Amino acid sequence: MNKDFLNHLIKKSDLKNTDYFVYNPSKTKKDIKSEKITFNKLSKPDFKDYIVLDFETTGLSHINDKIIEIGAIKVKNNIVIDKFETLINPKTNIPPFISSKINITNEMVKDKPFIEDIFKEFINFLEDLPLVMHNAKFDMNFLITNCKNLNFEVKNSALDTISVSKNLFPELKKYNLNFLCSYFKISNPNAHRAMSDVLATYELYKILYNKYNVL
Repeated sequence: MNKDFLNHLIKKSDLKNTDYFVYNPSKTKKDIKSEKITFNKLSKPDFKDYIVLDFETTGLSHINDKIIEIGAIKVKNNIVIDKFETLINPKTNIPPFISSKINITNEMVKDKPFIEDIFKEFINFLEDLPLVMHNAKFDMNFLITNCKNLNFEVKNSALDTISVSKNLFPELKKYNLNFLCSYFKISNPNAHRAMSDVLATYELYKILYNKYNVL
């Protein structure tokens, strides 16, 4: 699971696979068996009203690990009209490896709200708008699992900017967010912090939207 989590981070940065070996795999909990997470996947970047969303978490497992930061923006007619941003106290320690990669420490979250204290506000913020995410499966797993745990329902469809980027720009060698930001000259000064990644993904989506709609 640790290697998988690193692979998730690699999709959003230029981390090296060798970084995996600084993280002790023996301390990883195994997932308990759970039903497969399913959601409606969008493939066409042809909508102008949406939410761009990103979670930072204590690890890969949507069963065992916890959300520690939420970043989201609400977009209407491809213009940002609102945002939702908060750190979350996960009621557990953030592993040192995770802290070193996402720059969120236990000290930073110790006085922050618990997920159950802010989740209703967050779900209301999402409305029924499409969700745009870089590596959507990861974030949707955490979103749907937390909705089930806290007795909320989410019916939002999701678009993965990795998949769309591959379809629209097949000539590129990489599709992690860091590479795409560099290639398209998108600013992302605090990579692996939720709102910075959200704003970068928003700029990427607009590029994908324009590319798709002139084909």
